[in-house]
Amino acid sequence: MTSYTSPLTRSVLPQTESQSSVIAPLGTITDLWKQQSPYNRKALKTGIVHFGPGRFFRGHLARIIHHYLAQKRFQDQRWGICGVSLRSRRTMMALEPQNFLYSLIERHHSDENHESAELIGSINEIVDGTQEQEYVLDLMTSPAVHLVTLTVTQAGYCLDKDFNLDTANETIARDLGNPFTPTTAIGFIVEALRRRRDRGMAPFTTLSCDNLPRNGEIMQRAVLTYAEQVDPQLAAYIRNQATFPNTVVDRIVPQEDESDYDYPCRLLQVRDRSPIVTEPFWQFVVEDNFSGDRPSWEDTGVIMTNDITPFLYMKSRFLNAVHSFVACLAVRAGIEYVHETVRLPEFHLFTQLLMDDIAAATPVPRSMCEEYRSQVLVRLSNEAMPDTIERVSAETSRKLGKYIVPILQDAYRQNVNIKRLILPVAAWMLAVRESAIEAGLPYHAKDKPNVLATTQSGAALSQITGLESCKCTEVIDRECNQALRDLRAHGLSTTLKYYSEEMLQNEFASAA
Repeated sequence: MTSYTSPLTRSVLPQTESQSSVIAPLGTITDLWKQQSPYNRKALKTGIVHFGPGRFFRGHLARIIHHYLAQKRFQDQRWGICGVSLRSRRTMMALEPQNFLYSLIERHHSDENHESAELIGSINEIVDGTQEQEYVLDLMTSPAVHLVTLTVTQAGYCLDKDFNLDTANETIARDLGNPFTPTTAIGFIVEALRRRRDRGMAPFTTLSCDNLPRNGEIMQRAVLTYAEQVDPQLAAYIRNQATFPNTVVDRIVPQEDESDYDYPCRLLQVRDRSPIVTEPFWQFVVEDNFSGDRPSWEDTGVIMTNDITPFLYMKSRFLNAVHSFVACLAVRAGIEYVHETVRLPEFHLFTQLLMDDIAAATPVPRSMCEEYRSQVLVRLSNEAMPDTIERVSAETSRKLGKYIVPILQDAYRQNVNIKRLILPVAAWMLAVRESAIEAGLPYHAKDKPNVLATTQSGAALSQITGLESCKCTEVIDRECNQALRDLRAHGLSTTLKYYSEEMLQNEFASAA
């Protein structure tokens, strides 16, 4: 990843007691920008319309565009952002008094401590799309706009359980009845593309930045379904002319905390009405499939690719699945935070070996796996971004089906031993069955009532996850039952140690 430091970036090392006692008078964000601006915002043209200018967008895409603009300076100032809010005016109201500038703080506390702060200036404005429909549509049909991007969460796409557009959704049905005055992101995109077609303009590229698998394909399918209802010829035009690249987005941007407001005061000596606090790591992988111009943002660390598949595998398996594996173990152990769990020696070693098994079962070059997985444990151990086990373990049954079962199935096909891959799942099942952690304290799982009832009844893992009976599920259920016996007989800590030492596994299993 290319590194770039803005003139407004300040890295902070631990202060001495005498240094920390000196309190500088607080200034304004706008004044600080005027003093040290890395580019001229007055000359910044709007080339991107973004739906959903929330915290993740401001910690991820807006930051990437900011660094691109700062690096290019006077060479390419076409990529300013207009944010469009369709649900809440909160971000717009907070940022408008400070000219849509805000501070972004990166923090990592573990074996090495890091803090840095910078001002982000890539957002030209944020508007309320429900109140300024024509303004937004005029902007989307401007020749200067080449990208329409989104971080509206899964709910903002109005999808059904199969990730298809729900045409019975109240807001979608309303837009279909009034397509020239849309209120949804899908409605805005289709109407703007219709206007561009009618004016003989090239379509913009629609870029989903939400955490959905093959998000571009989901976006395209939803747009085409909507357009077919409005005008089949318009749908054909969109299908043939417009592009919807898939992306992989990755960065932990927690919900707002009261302490967030202290960082710009301490690190930049300014007040900020809406700071963003996040981790140092970020990743943005984009399929290079654009219908028009785009920033050459690979210069700032964005990965452009013709095949998104390996990156989807790496994120879902080495981040999402490992996150759930760790949470399953921590539930049984009664540990409160993710970073506390992965720092314990037996958990740390077991997780490393677990990732060896995942790598062996995953159809991705080993070198790519190694680079990504080495970052995962560092990220999960970051106590500056505390993540509760209660949050991560919620809806474990859904995550089993989405992230973990595919790994088990691939491991079976690749003849990879699944003992370690099964153990965390068994630890979670045991906690649910007993409604207690290992120490005997009560545990109340947050999951679907029918899943909890099935698990508490003693059902096999294949029944809980709805897997069809086959040789693979027989192996999965057999290994899961063995792991449950091991956990009951020896406890979690000892079982982790033995499952981490392959030479002792057979002896351990026969003694259970």
